Amino acid sequence: MKINSVEDAYGLLAQYLVGFIDGRQWDRAVCNMRILNSMARGMHWLEYGDIVDELGGFSNDRIIIWDGLDAALFLRDDLLATTGERIWGLTFTLYPNGKY
Repeated sequence: MKINSVEDAYGLLAQYLVGFIDGRQWDRAVCNMRILNSMARGMHWLEYGDIVDELGGFSNDRIIIWDGLDAALFLRDDLLATTGERIWGLTFTLYPNGKY
């Protein structure tokens, strides 16, 4: 997927988490992206009450995994271009009301 803006990238991170949630109940979903020179690696979990679930998800759209990782790399490049600072990771949190 072509990412044209920071807003597109954040939208893809939200879609990444929705793909991970995969219809389960949740109060908060989080992805933690480790950003390397030419790739990113994501860890994700959802929270529901006192339960933290790191397993499952992505049964309906496995491609969204790659889109989420590409979004992290886009944000890395955008932040470097706009601030001159390099990031090595980011944490993105999504709430059921759509806020992040």
